[in-house]
Parts: sequence; structure tokens; C-alpha cells
Amino acid sequence: MMKDESHVLTLRSGMPKTHHVIRPSSFIRHFSAAIFLLLTLSARAQLIADWDAAAETAVVFNPDFPGSAELAAYYAERRHIPKERVIGLRCSQEDSISRAEFEAQLRKPLLQLFESRRWFTAEPRVPDKPLTGDGITSPTTPSHKVRVLVLMRGVPFQIRRAAQNPKQSQEDEASVDSELTALGLDKPPTLGGLRNPYFDQQTRFSHAQNSSGLLIVGRLDGPDAATVKHMIDDAIYAEQTGLLGRAVIDLAQKTGAYQEGEDWLKNSAEFYRRAGIPVFIDRSTEVLREGWPLPDTIFYFGWYTDHIVGALASPTFRFKRGAIACHLHSFSASIIRSHDKAWAGPLLSHGAAVTFGNVFEPYLALTIHFDIFNKRLLEGFTVGEAAWNATPALSWMNVVLGDPLYRPFGKGSGAKLGEGADRDYALYQGMALRLAGEPDGHIKTALTEFAEKRQRPRLLELTALLSALQSKLPQAVDLLEHAESTTQDAADLLRLRLYRAEMLHRNEKADAARKLLRETLKEDRFKKQPSRMAAETLLKEMGG
Repeated sequence: MMKDESHVLTLRSGMPKTHHVIRPSSFIRHFSAAIFLLLTLSARAQLIADWDAAAETAVVFNPDFPGSAELAAYYAERRHIPKERVIGLRCSQEDSISRAEFEAQLRKPLLQLFESRRWFTAEPRVPDKPLTGDGITSPTTPSHKVRVLVLMRGVPFQIRRAAQNPKQSQEDEASVDSELTALGLDKPPTLGGLRNPYFDQQTRFSHAQNSSGLLIVGRLDGPDAATVKHMIDDAIYAEQTGLLGRAVIDLAQKTGAYQEGEDWLKNSAEFYRRAGIPVFIDRSTEVLREGWPLPDTIFYFGWYTDHIVGALASPTFRFKRGAIACHLHSFSASIIRSHDKAWAGPLLSHGAAVTFGNVFEPYLALTIHFDIFNKRLLEGFTVGEAAWNATPALSWMNVVLGDPLYRPFGKGSGAKLGEGADRDYALYQGMALRLAGEPDGHIKTALTEFAEKRQRPRLLELTALLSALQSKLPQAVDLLEHAESTTQDAADLLRLRLYRAEMLHRNEKADAARKLLRETLKEDRFKKQPSRMAAETLLKEMGG
């Protein structure tokens, strides 16, 4: 379920809740400028490259949990974190602990350690207003020695409810991670949440107003140690090579009390468009169809079923290295160390480097705001900064799963030209940014001319996605058909036809869509393609 301040919101488990091909002639005059932009965009990131977060990071592991110490050492080595900041705390090996266990095993030992090592200094300040009347007194202020805390696999992540039938907004359950963001407060609230003073600030955490006594907390956890290692390695890899690919937004077409969540997703798509990241939006009420092709996915945001299903659950699906993915659901991170339960673990198992979730049922408005997160990330914030900047409440239900130091756009969007398939994404991005202030037809004109000259069907496909995003469906259909004429690869052809059938269907051309799918399903070259199932499903949805 998903709660709202006025009433309980529940999720999709049966309950309410979270015509012409462009023929350009003006590409050449823009191309050299676009390449120049790709090679110089990193200068923009210097405006916010003023904080070495890794130099102010501590790592916590559980010596009693198999593999936890090894993972902590591995992460510290990869991020060049000194050994004296890698902390072993003996605590429960269970996912869930009581409030008393949290205090005794985690909060008090950590606070004592921070104070003894002078990572905090006791300088009282005026407390921030809590969301409920629990009260906060005498917070401490960080001495700028540790601002980021990374919890390794093996540290519990849930604090169980103690009060029975609490009043609304007076719940005492929480995530371990969210409670530890308020480690520098002497008496953080145990009932309800604490207003996050860093929420939606436009500056990096090190310079944020009213952030004293707060920590950025991230968790490197997942179904197994191998998954955690790929989260670490893939984040660093993407920083070095550039995060290039597509974004996928999965709407649920909800209104009323749920409109806020839909707006976050739509706003995120617009931020991607402005950053030159191609976007596919699924507009059906259900999750993405099983077998639907989603190549090179670097972002996925959607809602709201209680467990992973559809395209993302396919055994053949895998995110691109460094991908960030989240499915909003009340209990999306109630189970983390599983390959196939809930959402957090499965998304990581399918290759995502980062995900977010709730360990217990939150209020919709207090979950991570996807649009703020994506805006900050694209501006060059780290994952940890962007996630907590987008989260209104601390001492609540949220967890950030992934390397909080991961900064995929620290060098600016489009700073890498890329190789192979990445080059198409880089060229698309560079052109989109170069022509951002001009009519949208200019970028499509330029990209189409270049794609035709160099026989690059992917660029035509990405341009079609842009047309679809702008509700120019006949144009998208023509571009997709044009892309089909430039490739013989069976997987690419089937994907292009699926997307074309989807656009025809959206444009109320159901007869043409059905004809296209029937003809496609008859061809032998597509019989063993994983996406064939999606074609069959789409045809069935349209009445065969």
C-alpha cells in the first residue's frame, strides 16, 4: 500500500494507490558545432565540481555477516577511502531489527565513534521542525570530516514497528538508512518523519543551508555479493566512459490522489529530453509488456505493482552498465536480498547499479520525487546527493541502494563521444544540446540526414522516439519505417516493427498495426527472437 497524508493509498495489486519522412538538407553546418560541444561540455560541470565526496566518506560493515567485510574493503579500495574510515560494527544478521537493537548496535556506537574521532563536533544549533511533535534537541554539527555514510551488505535495513495501531504520521518503524541520515541529531524523532532541510535545494550537499548534523547515507546491498560488486564496478565504469543510452518511463495513467506520481514521471521525461537522452514512454495502464525490447536502458522509472513483472523480469533483459532504475511501490525495498521478490533486488539482479525503495509503507508525498532526483543528477550531483535532495523526509522509510558517490554526469551531459552504439547516443545528445534553442524540427532534420548518409538506423530510431515524445506519431511511424529499410538485423527489425505498431495503435491506426504485426509474426527470421512474445501480446491486445 501507499499512504497519503489524508488517507491510505494502495497499489496495483488489485487496489488503487503509486506523415512524412524528414528529408533534411542542413545537417553539415551543425555537425562540427555538435562535435565541438561534445568535446567541451565538461567545462559546464566545473561549476559544481567543488566537493570531493569520497574524501568525506565512511563505510560500515557487519563482521558477523559473511562477505560484508570483504565487500567493504573492496569498495574502499575502489573509491580510495582510508582503512581507518572502514568500520566494523557487530550487529544482527537479520534484515529487520527492533528500535532498541538499532540504538544499541548501530546508532550509539556510530555516534560515539564519530565524536571520538572528531568527525562530529558538539556545536548546538536551532533544531529543524519535525513532521510530528516528537521534538529534537541539541544537534551536533559535522566538522566537514565525514558527510557520507555507506552501509554494506549485512547491515540490517529495517527498524520494526513497536507501537500497535499508531496514529497517522506517528509510525515508529523506519529504515536504518534514513534514521542514520540524522545521526548528528542528539535526539532524532522516533515517531513519524523529520523534515529534510536539504530537500530540493539547488546546491551541492557540502554547501547546502541547514544541512549541519545530517549525513548522505547509501547502501551497497543486494541479492548476493556478486551483485554488490557489479554495482560498485559499474558505477565507476560509467563515470569513466560516460552513461549513454535510453530512458524508459512507465506511466500508469492514474489521476486524482495519484496524479503527483504521474507528474514526477512526466517531468523526468522532459528533463531527459532537454539533456539529449532519448526517451520511450509506455502509456498503458499495465507495466511494460513481457518481452518488449528495451535496448541500452540507462534509466527506468515507473510504478506501481508489488513485484517485478513484464519486460524487466525477462531472463534476457539486462540494463546497461551504470543504469539507474526505480519502480515506485510501498514495499519496493521491503526485500532487498532476493533475485525475484519485490523490486529492489530484482532490478539490481538485472544489472541496475542504483535503485531506491521503501522498507515499509510510506506516504506518497514523502517518497523520493523522481523529477527532482533526475534534475539534480543531470546537473552533476552524486547519486547520494540527488536522492536525498529529492526526498522530503528523514527518519522515515527510504533507502538508496547503490554507490552514493556515483556521479554519472559529473563531467557534463554529452562529454563522451563514445564508441560503436554509444556513438549514436552521443551524436544524438550533442545535436539535441547544440540545437536546444531552435525549433524541434531542426534536430530531426540534422539527425536524419546524417543517419541516411552513414546508414545508421539507430539514429533514425532515436529521432522517431523524439517525435513520439512530442506526440508527432505519423512522423515517428515514417522514421521507424525508414530505419527498417537500412538494416537487416533480425532483432533490430523486430524492435522497429514493434515500435511502429505501437505508434500506429496510439495514432488510432489499429488496422494498420494489426496488419503489420500479423505479417511480422509469419516471418521465420523472427520466430526465435525474445521480442516475438511482445508482438503476440500487442496483437492480442488489439483484438488479433
